[in-house]
Amino acid sequence: MGDQNPMVQEPVAKFYVVEDPEEDEIKTQKAIPDTNEIGAYLKYLILNHRMGLQNMYGKIEAELNKSLAVAIKRGEIMARRLILEMGCGYEVAKELTVLTLYDMAILIDDSDSMIYEEEGKRKECLIQYIDHITDIYKLANESGILAMRFMNGHKGKKNWTGESKEYLDQHKYGGPTRIGTELKQKILDLFVTGNEKQVRPLLVLIVTDGVVEGERRGRLKKVIQDSVNERQEAGKGFDAISFQFSCIGNDPFARQLLIELDQDRELGGYIDVFPVECEFKRQLEEDKWFVVSYDLLFSGLNE
Repeated sequence: MGDQNPMVQEPVAKFYVVEDPEEDEIKTQKAIPDTNEIGAYLKYLILNHRMGLQNMYGKIEAELNKSLAVAIKRGEIMARRLILEMGCGYEVAKELTVLTLYDMAILIDDSDSMIYEEEGKRKECLIQYIDHITDIYKLANESGILAMRFMNGHKGKKNWTGESKEYLDQHKYGGPTRIGTELKQKILDLFVTGNEKQVRPLLVLIVTDGVVEGERRGRLKKVIQDSVNERQEAGKGFDAISFQFSCIGNDPFARQLLIELDQDRELGGYIDVFPVECEFKRQLEEDKWFVVSYDLLFSGLNE
């Protein structure tokens, strides 16, 4: 597909070197991707991999230069902070700048099992996981996560940038896991299919710990398929929406359901699955940037 867009080739890394301000005795030289490299990378993704995004960002160099100006500037700041303040490697930091192209919404499973199973470790893991996602995404978008909603609770948050412990501790948990029904009503109807003026693609994170309950078999698959098709028919493109399912806990049936969705021949290109261990803090400590890249980048955004 890349041969159809000769004006943008896969970017060659260009480095400039800065001193790490956190090192007092030994100045560590670290390379930071500049705006030229960030711009080349984002354009390359749109023109060669996530081609559905051309419906929103443009198909030629002039259109992309105009539509990506803010994202490129934000991406350079994001990469700088990831490398200097958070210890991220050069390539992962550059790849994470793809998040500047997307809005993000999170749907949280707040069923009973989230607080009662595995001696309460699932909720603790949920808090750590939401904070982890928030810390990374707010570098890409200073307004934060567009919307955070619950499957059963009626309240939620918008433009979320804070720490989630107090908020999620005080939330009342209970009810079924109707992923398809609540995904449609609380996320897609509001921000996707019901949003005629959608100008940025939406990455939807669904965080669950159990099997689907309280809705027809196949409901979730139909909801996802219908939303993808509707965005294409509306002229927004198939890539106007992507889904990342994160499975918390050790329920084998929950994981199997999500694996089947991920491997579905019709939907697999819009869905990815990330298993979250209940010892998520340890998971991050062992290899934080592998977890980050797997979780946020392997959702198909950089493929």
